Parts: sequence; structure tokens; C-alpha cells
Amino acid sequence: MSSEWTMDKDRNVAGAVTGIRHLPRSGRFVTVAAPLALVALTAAWLLLGATPVRAAVLWCSLVLLAACVVILGVAVVGGGGRSRRETYRRAVEVASVTSGRGEGTVPLRLGGTRWLSARYAGVLVAVPTLLALWATLGAADGRGSGTSAVLAEAGAVIVERPIVKIENEVAEGSSPRAAATADYTVLLPSPTGRDGVPATFEAYTNRRQGVGSELYVAYVPERPELGAIGDDRRQDVERQLAGRAVEVGDAWGIGGLWALVTLALLAGWWKINSMRRPARTVGPDWEALRVTVTGAGEHTDAPPPGSAAAADERKRKENTRRLKGLVLDGRGREIPFHSQMASEPAGDALSGAHGWLLWSPRQRRGRDVLAELVGDDGWQLPGAVPVQVAEQVAEAGLTVPAHPDPERRVRTLDLGAGWLVTASVPVVAGWAVALGCLAALLFVPDGGAWRPWTVAVGLLAPIVGHIMRGMASGGGGDQAG
Repeated sequence: MSSEWTMDKDRNVAGAVTGIRHLPRSGRFVTVAAPLALVALTAAWLLLGATPVRAAVLWCSLVLLAACVVILGVAVVGGGGRSRRETYRRAVEVASVTSGRGEGTVPLRLGGTRWLSARYAGVLVAVPTLLALWATLGAADGRGSGTSAVLAEAGAVIVERPIVKIENEVAEGSSPRAAATADYTVLLPSPTGRDGVPATFEAYTNRRQGVGSELYVAYVPERPELGAIGDDRRQDVERQLAGRAVEVGDAWGIGGLWALVTLALLAGWWKINSMRRPARTVGPDWEALRVTVTGAGEHTDAPPPGSAAAADERKRKENTRRLKGLVLDGRGREIPFHSQMASEPAGDALSGAHGWLLWSPRQRRGRDVLAELVGDDGWQLPGAVPVQVAEQVAEAGLTVPAHPDPERRVRTLDLGAGWLVTASVPVVAGWAVALGCLAALLFVPDGGAWRPWTVAVGLLAPIVGHIMRGMASGGGGDQAG
């Protein structure tokens, strides 16, 4: 590496190790805890009634989410608002501390990408799950939540009773068949045999009701004074007694769309963009090329002339990729190396680094060969090289057979390990507001007009926080992901 970079590393490395040694573990906790909590909370609110299981899932999930917000806040207070470039440099400094014996040699063992893959998978699960959760809370029916719980505990029965009074009716149209919301009054049989006991409840019916029409009503025969709940659909009364917050149709719609989007995102990433790989051993069939990192750039990976992918202009355009990543100089040949990283900050942090580019021609994923950039300072950066480039380099005779040194030790360079400190106060405030809105929607059994507004605030607050963070950082490669 350049002498300026080396002196800067020596001057800052001690502080870097002390300042961010806790960040990878904290970031890993948030990576796992937040998506799991959101998935459990959404599934429980969609599918479970008011049971001890749902209460336990609710509390555990909220505790985990609160812990994630607290960890993010502590990281921001301790040094938040840093640029991605700075966190990348710190990650390189920490990984370079562990340079093994025999710098400039090829290591025998290479690490995997467990946590790099887990972070991306966590985001792809958390984002659609969070949207599904807000949709679920917005669609939640809080009507009669307190009364239904009391009735269910007291052993309510469901019978049909005629309507004797209708108040506060709001119809969704002028047609008699239009759905409507109103306060309905029915007379419940008295256990003493005297006049009926009036009970009023709010109900949303499929069509407008009139006095004398019958509704399905749940009440306790021995204790009519406890009140009643009702609807023109028996299954909806049963749902309210069970304490389920979302109607069956809404639950299937939201749950199905949530599962479809989440699985589609994961499958697409897993097949095309994932850099996942286990720990591997460098074998005799591996190629090795001595390289120097010259910076970051963009590479156009187009299908070769004469191939099926370049049969016509349309196919050629469809199969042409633009890959942003590091630019390596290998014996005078420019080699693109892309990974799950922001290319410009990575190029700035690693520019001038010397090391080996290693790959096995048999280990491919799509149009890439899985490759490892091993720095002389003791770090290993997982990534990929386009198959065409790898084949051209090997055919040109630039590579040498890998002769691994069993004593050489390297550490996986996780450039994104310090992602927590790329956040700022507006980001933390946004997520704290969202968590408060979430708790209010879960714990207040009320179907008032405040619910849609609370959902909107909870959904927009984190977005506003991230926009403010992006504006403060100036955008570009330094912006927090």
C-alpha cells in the first residue's frame, strides 16, 4: 500500500480497534433480532387470537425491537453519523491487525460470508414484513375488543336477535345493498323472564340493515348486563370472540402477498446477487494472480460476439451488465472485482493495497466466478469476477498455480460491519417514533379514526429520518444504507 495510507493506518489503528470492536456483534444482534421479531409479530397478529401465546409473542417481539433501537441509539451517541468511507477504512484497519505469517503468500483456508449474507437477507425479510405489519395494524378491527374479551371469558353463546333500534348509521352508498356501519340495539332475553335487556354495539355489516332485521349476537345468557357484540356474519362474531384482530379475508390477502413478495425477493437475491459461500480450502485447480487495487470503477460485461446471448441487438442489451466495484491491476491487465459493498468507499479504503486474487474455475454463480481478494495485510474480501474476464486472464497466461501456505492466516474483511455508526440522530428518532406508534396500535383496543393516522406516522417517520441522514451526508457512496 502507499506510504501515506500505511502511516495513517499506524496512527489510527489503536483507536479504531477500541472504538468499533463491539460494533460487529451489536450489528449481528440487530441483523438477526429485528427481522425475527417483525416476522413473529406479523404472523401472530394475522393468525392468532387473544391467547397467552399471542401475548407472549407480542411482548417478546416488542422487547427485541426496543433493544435494537437502543443499540442503534447507543452506537449513534458513541460516534454516529460517520460516512461509509470512514467505516470502511476502520474495517480495513481492524482486519489488517491480524496479518499472518508469510505476507505475500496464498493462504490454505478461506473464510465464508455468513454475516455478509445474513445482513442482506435480513433487509430483504424485514422490509416487506414491516409493510405487511403496518397494513395488518391498519386493517385491524378494534370494535368491541374489551366487551368481546369479557364475553368470551364468561362463556358467551351466539344467537340471532332482531334489531330494535339503529343509530349513527354511515352507509358506503345509497343502495340498500351498500355496506354500512351503525350502532345497533337488540333485546337480550332476561334470565328472570321479564322484559328483555337492551344491548347496543357497533357493527360493520355487508348491507344496510333495518329495524326488525336479525343479526348474529354473542352474549352470556345468565349475565345479559355484560353487553353483546354482533354482526350479520356469524364468522365475524366468532372472530371477535376469539380476539382475532384481522378478518379472515384480510388475513389471507395480507399474509399471501407478504409471503409472495418476501420469497420472491429472497429467491432473486439468492440466485443472482448473493455472494454466499462456505469456508473453503484452496486446491490445486485454483488460479492465483498477483494484483494491486487501483480504485473503483464500472465494468460493462457484454456477451461475446457470436454467442446466443448476442444473437441480435435486443438480446445483447438484455444480457449486458454494468458492474460497479473495485478495479484491480493484474500484471498490466485491468480486472473488475465486485462484491456486496459500496464501490467508491471501498476503492478509497483499499486503493494501493497489494495481494492475491484467487478463484476456482469450477465455482461459478450465474455469469460470475466466485473470487477472493487476499491482501498482504491479512484480510480476505469475498467477491466475484465476470467469467469472461477470468477466462481471458487465464488464457493470457497471467495466472500462476496456487501454492497455499498452511501457516498463513487471514480474516474475512466485512466492510459493512460498522453499519450501526452510519446512522444519525434523525434515523434513531424516526425508528423510535415508529416503535411508539407500533406499541400504541397493538395495546390500545380501539377502532377509532386515529389508527390510520398512527399507521401513517409510524411508516413515514423512519423514511423522513433516513432522508435527513442522506441530505446531511451529501448522498452518494457515503450515504448510510
